Parts: sequence; C-alpha cells; structure tokens
Amino acid sequence: MSAGWARSPRFWISGIALCLVAGIVAAAWPTVVDAARSLPLVNPWIMALLVPVQLLSFAVTGEALFSCLRARGELRGMRPFTAMRMSLEFNFANHMLPSGGAAGITYASWKLSGMGVPAAKGTLAQLARFAVTFVSFSLMLLAAATWLATSGQGTPLIMWSAAGVGALALAATGGGVLLLRRRRPLHRFAGVVVRVANWGGRVIGRPAGVRTENVVRFFDGLHVELMEILRSPRALRAPFAWSFLVHVCDAGLFWVALAAFGMRADPALVFVAYGLATVVSMVVTTPNGVGGYEVVMIGLLASGGLPNALVLAAITLARAILLVGTIAFGWAFYQHSVARGGRRAALAPGRDG
Repeated sequence: MSAGWARSPRFWISGIALCLVAGIVAAAWPTVVDAARSLPLVNPWIMALLVPVQLLSFAVTGEALFSCLRARGELRGMRPFTAMRMSLEFNFANHMLPSGGAAGITYASWKLSGMGVPAAKGTLAQLARFAVTFVSFSLMLLAAATWLATSGQGTPLIMWSAAGVGALALAATGGGVLLLRRRRPLHRFAGVVVRVANWGGRVIGRPAGVRTENVVRFFDGLHVELMEILRSPRALRAPFAWSFLVHVCDAGLFWVALAAFGMRADPALVFVAYGLATVVSMVVTTPNGVGGYEVVMIGLLASGGLPNALVLAAITLARAILLVGTIAFGWAFYQHSVARGGRRAALAPGRDG
C-alpha cells in the first residue's frame, strides 16, 4: 500500500517551499553573521521598534490593495489583521521565488480567488496598487530630491539616482496602462507568455501545459477591469492615500535602524537610498535582493555623509532582522493557507470522498 502523503499536493508544495526557505537562509547567512557582530554597538530599545514598524508596513500595504477591492464591491468585511497577514504572505512568496513581484502577485491572486474574487479582478487590483504606489513613490522622491538639493546635501550620485528611479517608476506605470488599454498588443503579449511558459514546460518535462485561449481570456479580463477602473477612478483614491504611508513605513524601518546606532539621518536621504535599493532588489536574483540591496543602500547613505562603518552595521543588522521576521511569520501563515486550501479542495463538489 503506497503512502498517502506521497500523493498529497500539499506535501509536495510544502516540501518545495521548505527547500526554498533553506536556500534563502543559506544565501542570507553571511548577512546574519555580519549583523550579529554589530550587536554590541546597537541601542536595543530603539532597534526593537523595527518589529511594530514592520507590522504596520504589512498592514498598510494590505490596505492599499484591499481598499481598492472594497471600493469595487469586494471583501467589505476584511479585517485589518487579515490584510496584514496576506501582505506578509505576499512578501514571503517573493522571498521564496525572486521574480520582480510576479510570485507574490500569483500567490495573492490564488488567495483572493479563495475569497470569491475573480482572478482578473484580483490581479488587476494588485497591478493598480503597484501603479498608485509607483506614482506616490515618484512624488515623494521628487520632494526628497528637492529638499536635498536646497539643503546642500544633494550630491550628483544621489540626485541622478533619484531622477533615474523616479523616471523608471513612471515609465513602468505608463507602459503597463498603455499595454492593458489596447487589446491587440495585449493579445500579442499573451502569445509571448504562452510560448515562454510552454518552453519552460518542455524543459522540465511538462509539455503543452498552457493553452493560448485561457491566457488570452485572462488578459481580456484584465483589460475589462482596467477600463472599468478608468471609468470610475475614485476607486483608486484610498489606495493612493495608503501608498504614501507604505513608503513612510518602509523607509522608516531604515531610519529606525540608523537611529539605533546613534545616527540622525535626513529622512529625505534615507528615502532616496531606500528607493534605489528597492529597484535593485527587483532585478537581483537573490531572495529579496540580498547583497545588492545592502550595497546600494549603504553606498548612497555613505555618499550622503553618514559614517560608513556605522551605516554598514545598521543596514546589515536591520536587513537580517527583517528577513528573519518575514521568513518566520511568512512560513507559518503560508503553511496555514496551504492547509486551508487543501481542505477546501477536498470538500469541493465532485471529488471522491
């Protein structure tokens, strides 16, 4: 008699996730070791503020998404804790599979579908959250760069970094909207997605896994959802407002870390460094951009006049703490979601008892 666990999708999903988590820990281990060496220099009471600020960041990130869905008649009973939890799981998925946010979007769409939100509507809501986040990010980046320039702290490296990141954010937002507004280019893009997906399937021995009509239908759904939002842009007001607080919390994490080492960094400088490091983390293939993120942020903060050794210790320790928190809590919530998803599938009509 064969073991039942070997046929369980949940077993294989959990096993793969565990292997990926082990890879994340192995890749980030040098960062954790370096962070441990800097512990004697830190004020533990100030550094402890990272925990509530990180939780607040997850909560407001979730609200930026769910406020858009609520404005369109979905998930009106969503509790703040659920929003925070889903945001944490979204982040955990991106840590497991570095993909510029695609893994998190896919995972969140799966979660939302279990709550009755259609796949196209859930995905478009996430893309809309990214869009308003990019726009608010560019506005805050402009304000930060203006302040640094007028206060005499704007070195050429900092100013060019701010300009480049802001332009990239606006270009990505505009390009995405233009693509989704036009069906013919969207269908061509869907064809590219199908070819790439099926090529990947052949590589791993699962040929012809994606059908063109299904992908085209999904992208058509995104197009319809976008046109509805453009006809009623009020649905984006709340996500746009929440997105400013998202940036304040995320950049504030590193301001807290610097303060724990006795540095009172200019918030504008911290925001520019956070912005460029975030962009780098989206293209670096390590989990959450480990390595590249730290190098970019430390380099920009040091170029702004902060002591290099203390900045290195502060950012390394903060990243290690945030990484451990995301993995530990994200793993627990992820396992709970997989278990609930398995139970829903087992209870679905048409399944053998």
